[in-house]
Amino acid sequence: MFGLFSANAGAQSLGKCNSFYSTGFSVAEGKVNPAMPSLAKPAQGAAVKEPNFNTCLVRGTNHAGTPSTQFARNDYSRRQAFNADNTYFIVYTGGGWWHLYDANTMKFLRQLSPKVANSNVSNEFHLAADAEPQWHPTDPNILYYLPTNGGTKLLKLDVRTNTYSIAADFAGKLPSWASTARHIWTKSEGSPSADGRYWGFQVENSNFGLLGYMVWDLQNNKLVGSVQNSSRPDHSSMSAAGRWYVTSSDSNGTWAWAPDFSKKKLLLHKSEHSDLALGPNGEDYYLSIDFQSGNGDVFFINIDSCPSVAPTATTATECPRTVLFPTYVNGSSSSFHFSGKGMKKPGWAVASTYGTKASRDGTYPWFSNKVFAFELKANPRVYPLAYTRRVGGGTYWSEPQASVSRDFTRVAFNSNWGAAGDDIDDYIIHIPSSALPGGTTTTKPSHVTGGNSQPMQAPSGSRPAASQGAGIRVTGGDTSTSGNSTSARGDGSTMWVSPGERLLRRAATAARRTARSLAASRRLRAALLAVPSVAWWHSAFEEEDDR
Repeated sequence: MFGLFSANAGAQSLGKCNSFYSTGFSVAEGKVNPAMPSLAKPAQGAAVKEPNFNTCLVRGTNHAGTPSTQFARNDYSRRQAFNADNTYFIVYTGGGWWHLYDANTMKFLRQLSPKVANSNVSNEFHLAADAEPQWHPTDPNILYYLPTNGGTKLLKLDVRTNTYSIAADFAGKLPSWASTARHIWTKSEGSPSADGRYWGFQVENSNFGLLGYMVWDLQNNKLVGSVQNSSRPDHSSMSAAGRWYVTSSDSNGTWAWAPDFSKKKLLLHKSEHSDLALGPNGEDYYLSIDFQSGNGDVFFINIDSCPSVAPTATTATECPRTVLFPTYVNGSSSSFHFSGKGMKKPGWAVASTYGTKASRDGTYPWFSNKVFAFELKANPRVYPLAYTRRVGGGTYWSEPQASVSRDFTRVAFNSNWGAAGDDIDDYIIHIPSSALPGGTTTTKPSHVTGGNSQPMQAPSGSRPAASQGAGIRVTGGDTSTSGNSTSARGDGSTMWVSPGERLLRRAATAARRTARSLAASRRLRAALLAVPSVAWWHSAFEEEDDR
């Protein structure tokens, strides 16, 4: 049940692109930014040739068709859009619904929720808005999900019939400090381990106040460990190999905790767009951008080999990192999203960029406004896959936020296709499994529950220590410790840009965080609208939106 990859995950169909590629096709390598010719917006289901990079691009949805919604888009780069065998994909839509599509024909199949099949199903088991759907790693018909904004159960949906079952019930199985828990979730950006066994959650009360963190072993249906904490992060997630639970906070930094919360490691002094991926030999990698670094570096960290500190420590030195490439190029900058969800191609990831600023000479850098694949190694090979053809003027929903399939043969991304605003649909790049270099299997990790790799010494010149805020109480096994701490930020003061330019970049970062918060509030609205019994909220929310 909990193997890393499906037993029948052999040769995969490319659906609409089955006859597109010639034998031996390879994606061209290069950090290039050719002129982008015009390309008419394809009809839904139509396969077209990406004119710059020769990949097969298919429009997956038509939000104005069936069903008619405000938009129909891939939810997020950190969420897997495709099921275990690439026969289905899910999209998120205006109105708060999740929709299921056939990944080979692009045919809309159905709205997803037990309430679609049976309106008498309790709202507790409804799937809408921030229900955090996650595909089962091997069963192509099963989608895990949570009650909207988290609850006290992990649920399973059979997408063929819209029937549900309870995968795990956390009630009565958590420490006493979690007795008032009402929202157990990742705050919408987390994932379980690649094999679906380990799940990390933040535990919150009815007012969304953080009570602490927990890691659950779904295979044995038991609590692995937990820690009391009151400093709420932006989001949290289990690492890909399941050896670490990662909390990401602007005020306290991004930390990797052992699943039993016996130790922790400081990954970054802030919270940025990032993802968790597998290294080429099954290592747990953290992939991110650091806007406070001198060059706006994109980098990764081997979490396993980073030195750890006690769970009650108030300071730590940031983990050693491998820089992949800079993003501040002669005055340019860009926004990035990362997807490490190609678990069957370890050591690789996908990036999608938007809002790129031109360099001082008026040119745009190689990574501008496109989707590309790249290696997780120093001086990585880069393979551009498609321009997003997204233009500004839209809201948060128009960000491309590409997500790669487990086998790295499909990449879903969002685009308004050159029309400013939120006329947004989902587009899918299809590439043969042999079109990119690199392996397609993973060395199974020798340890899966402890984060017990030997520490690696931090290099000279590494960042100064950063602090972890809020007192904590650790619960794991038969031991517990407690401590108090203060909150402080990492240094991050080595910016080479002018003070004015730095101010602009900080304003842009603040705008991104505001957009994320706005998206969360809209999803709350969407969740309410999707539940028939609370449809009367609609007028109040509409009035608020007009202000």
